[in-house]
Amino acid sequence: MINILLFIGILLFLCYALYDQVGMDHWQGKTLLKVRLKKRAKMDALIFIALLCLVIYQSLDNLKPLSFYLLATIILLTIYAAFIRSPVLLLKPNGFFYGNIFIGYAKIHAINVTSDNALVIDLNNGKRLIILIEQAQQLPKVLTILAQLNIIQPNFVQTLEKNNDQHL
Repeated sequence: MINILLFIGILLFLCYALYDQVGMDHWQGKTLLKVRLKKRAKMDALIFIALLCLVIYQSLDNLKPLSFYLLATIILLTIYAAFIRSPVLLLKPNGFFYGNIFIGYAKIHAINVTSDNALVIDLNNGKRLIILIEQAQQLPKVLTILAQLNIIQPNFVQTLEKNNDQHL
């Protein structure tokens, strides 16, 4: 029974990885810009891997080979998810993908940029998205596309560029 649950979990993760790497690019229209975001939850992944290794070690005598390989596969998938895969922000004509969820531009209430170049998007439902872009040079590109789509005012991008020039 446990092997079946492990196998189903692995299949679900592979479906998620396929959606993450291929599906989002082709869904909801053409991708205008793909921006890599800072990775999070590395410590959580390390704790999860340590717990799985502990389970393997504690039950090594009673563990069937199939269970061992399934647990080892889950460890490899965790390493992929936390350390190899990079989260992305995909800007589309009608909205954007953040955290693998599509959010339409009509749901945006306000957009701000913090001093450490994080993009803060307040939604109409009161939720706040804090988008940490991996490379600061990508932020003006994101804002330029949002200005071209009339989501923000073009002078917002110019003000940001002037402030960045003064800090350099």
